[in-house]
Amino acid sequence: MRIHKRTAVALATALIGSLSLIGAGAGTATAEETSVALPSASFGDIVVDGVHDRVFVSDPTGGSIVVTDYTGAVVQQITAEEGAAGLVLSADSTKLYVALSTVGAIAEIDTATLTGTGRYPTGADTAPQSLAMAGGKLWFGYTVGSTGGIGSLDVASPAPAATLVPSGRYWYYAPALASSPADPNVLVAGEEGVSPASLAVYDTADGSLRKRTERSFISAPSISYLNDFAVTADGQNIVVAANNPSEHQIVRLSDLSSNGFHSSWQFPNAVAVAADGTVATGADGDFVKTYRPGTTWPAFREYVVDDLQRDGLAWAPDENRLFAITGFSYGSAPTLHVLPDAGKLDTTLGLQAPATSRKGRDLTVTGQLSAAESFPTGTTVEVTRTDAEHPAGTPVGSFPLSTTTGGFTITERPREAGDITYTATYNGDGLHTPATAQVTVTITR
Repeated sequence: MRIHKRTAVALATALIGSLSLIGAGAGTATAEETSVALPSASFGDIVVDGVHDRVFVSDPTGGSIVVTDYTGAVVQQITAEEGAAGLVLSADSTKLYVALSTVGAIAEIDTATLTGTGRYPTGADTAPQSLAMAGGKLWFGYTVGSTGGIGSLDVASPAPAATLVPSGRYWYYAPALASSPADPNVLVAGEEGVSPASLAVYDTADGSLRKRTERSFISAPSISYLNDFAVTADGQNIVVAANNPSEHQIVRLSDLSSNGFHSSWQFPNAVAVAADGTVATGADGDFVKTYRPGTTWPAFREYVVDDLQRDGLAWAPDENRLFAITGFSYGSAPTLHVLPDAGKLDTTLGLQAPATSRKGRDLTVTGQLSAAESFPTGTTVEVTRTDAEHPAGTPVGSFPLSTTTGGFTITERPREAGDITYTATYNGDGLHTPATAQVTVTITR
């Protein structure tokens, strides 16, 4: 079951806009969620290519990469990718790199042709699991025997070769990796599945791992059994999903001290940060929620996505779509959910007009555009009129919003008797969803 819900703030704003438009047409346009069962035996990782509008989902058990478009439709399944686990895109999205955990290698795939262009060994007996780009290199978390470590691959070299790099600490398992969009040299490593959880922050500018800070989360906050983490878009914080506590903890990247949390019910297991800073959180026993940059409450969108998988959230670079992976716990196939407008606020557009008006007299129609956050200066609403003379509709004009009220006014002098229907349309922007509204006036003689 998937239910999209507005948050209290957005809903309250929408209701205020609607209630002020008694006898009027009001509406908002919300894109539909979709879900597609994938031809996969398991789930490893998910990344989104905003250049080619593709979603890549790895399948370690099946040894493949499933490629879909933004609607979730399967475009191709790239096979013979043994133990395909962690995924990462090059900065220009021309290459996809895949950690091949069962053969000790990293595959390189051309994102335009979806064909392999290279395969680079990571070292004897290594099993690479996670990937991240930092300091101009590709970094991988791996296991060898009963321990973990971090290595690098200089993908810009004509002949890339993997190097295992000392990290200054002992890892029980392959550390998960994340990088900072605000500081291209920062690499964050975390060990999943242990108690207490631990994170380490490194500088990679010179090709080595120079530790900035490290912490085991024994208290304040106490964190155990790490599932996922992501660096915020401003590079200031790390959002952590772990089995305990039952909130997505926020810690400062500078010293890993506590800096608040996003509320969850139980078992947080996924987090993703959009390019504009919008945060998406997910939990096995709670909603998928999105938060405006720098805020921790309230969430402005919530989605019920049953059986969310660990690491199973990813944003499209345009922040308009959030992708989620579910499945397995209840015997179902892995499923890709497309959650549209996850980074946008709901918008309510209303029109108010008298029920009747006389032919040849001024007719005034007023409108109101409402949302939880203000609209950019210069925002306009397009209005068309449908009547006996124009049954297919004719443009009335483009009307700018009042910068203080969000209102606009249409004044016309109808020349013929009969019903006139006005349709107002707001096309949306990077923060607000589109909206449309209609109102009908009967013109008498």
